[in-house]
Amino acid sequence: MNKEKLKYERQRKKILKQALIDINTYGFNENMLIQVAENCNLSKGALGRLFPEGIYELKEYFFNQTDIEMLKKINQVENKDIRIRDKIYNGVIIRLEIFQKNKDSIKHIFVSESSSPIKSIKNLWNTADLIWRSAGDTSTDYNHYTKRLLLSWVYLSTLLCWFNDKSKNIEETKLFLNRRIDEVLKFGKTSASIKSRISDFNIFNKLISVIKNLKSIKV
Repeated sequence: MNKEKLKYERQRKKILKQALIDINTYGFNENMLIQVAENCNLSKGALGRLFPEGIYELKEYFFNQTDIEMLKKINQVENKDIRIRDKIYNGVIIRLEIFQKNKDSIKHIFVSESSSPIKSIKNLWNTADLIWRSAGDTSTDYNHYTKRLLLSWVYLSTLLCWFNDKSKNIEETKLFLNRRIDEVLKFGKTSASIKSRISDFNIFNKLISVIKNLKSIKV
């Protein structure tokens, strides 16, 4: 990576870091992004070069940086001899632990996702896909899609629990996640036909409903 690209990436990271501080004061909007640029001693022109699509691009950058950090931390865990179920659990918890230091700001980001459920599902799918792949999943058949749909629901419902969790070391969230994973595993074991069972589970509508419920989160 040449010097210009390094400088460009450093400035983008600087903007994101400042945004995660300023979101609590200004909310997650374009005005906040302008204020962040001022706090970073950057002009509007420089901000436009760093994030041409504004707040939407900043949000995508945030998710991308979270993905990079999550995978790095997952790869640092010795998980060769643990169950797939526990690898999935660890992946979700690692992601939430990354979020923990900026919890209030991240609430704003996820609440903003509720205005566009389809885009939100795309981001959820990507998170679920990364966690499954990191757990060693290489399926390409129908199960590839059902696994990611179900984990998207598990992750999002757990995220809502985490938003309201005031317990030490997010113990309430960990218990909640374990229950959700067990429910999904039980669902899979009792499936005579996975396609029909997914339909019965109504997972897509469940995801939409949980995303819309983000609006009720206090930020």
